[in-house]
Amino acid sequence: MLEQLSGQDPARGRKRAFRAIAVTCVVALVSIVGGFEVSHWLENRHSQGDAKRDDHNADVIEDAKKPFDWKMNPGLSDEEPWTSWVLDRRLTHEEQVELKGLRDDRKAIWAFVKKRGGWRVAMEADSYKLQLTSEKQKAVVVTQLAARALNCRSSPVKTSISIGSGGTEVWDNAHFNLTADGSSVPALVFKQKEPTDSPEEAPFEKVVSLGGAQSPGFLILTPFLTAPKLCDWSVSLKYNVNSGKTQSQTIAKDDDGRPLRVTGLRGEGVDSWEWSDAGAWVHSPPVS
Repeated sequence: MLEQLSGQDPARGRKRAFRAIAVTCVVALVSIVGGFEVSHWLENRHSQGDAKRDDHNADVIEDAKKPFDWKMNPGLSDEEPWTSWVLDRRLTHEEQVELKGLRDDRKAIWAFVKKRGGWRVAMEADSYKLQLTSEKQKAVVVTQLAARALNCRSSPVKTSISIGSGGTEVWDNAHFNLTADGSSVPALVFKQKEPTDSPEEAPFEKVVSLGGAQSPGFLILTPFLTAPKLCDWSVSLKYNVNSGKTQSQTIAKDDDGRPLRVTGLRGEGVDSWEWSDAGAWVHSPPVS
């Protein structure tokens, strides 16, 4: 009625009102959609930035990890008696009588020897068990082993006691023919499955894979030394990470911080006691 009194067309007024409302709605919708797109773009960009930072941080953490950790322990536990022993002095007459009374009781002989400061020698007695583990996600591969004798000195052995040959546990594992001059020697294996008097040797070609989901690697390392010496020794492991450049890690001590050690073949002047198949001790005094 007022529109009629003012001379305005009511229909036209309603159209203008509808257009105004429509424009307002469109502007609002555009603002909402635009805001959502901007927000989504910002969130996406922020997420990408977070992902890049996470990747960078993960790489930093990965690179900070050691290629591998190791545990190096003697091949025999302290309780294992073994079959060959040495002392750095001669036995007294009373000790000789006591040894004869022990016959071939390995545990009793080991207790007898250990009480007098002696130690076990040869094969497992000189070997070490090496365990390798890696926390890296990247592949770590140990490709080569080598060893060298260190700090060799004259053998202190004065008495040798044996009741037979050693076991065969280390036969199919890596061994090293060390030389007293400290030359680096490669790891070898015996071709035969069982011990023989004249075993044939071949290069040790086993590859140890670590990192990622790989299980720990285990090796038994046995040093042989033909010289009448007592030597420390070390083993060097060549490895690479993710097929990168070859690197090297040297291990010269066991888990208790003691040097890796090997006793060479007995030299002259050694008092020898061997248990015979006849069931008696055979005493071979050193030739004067």
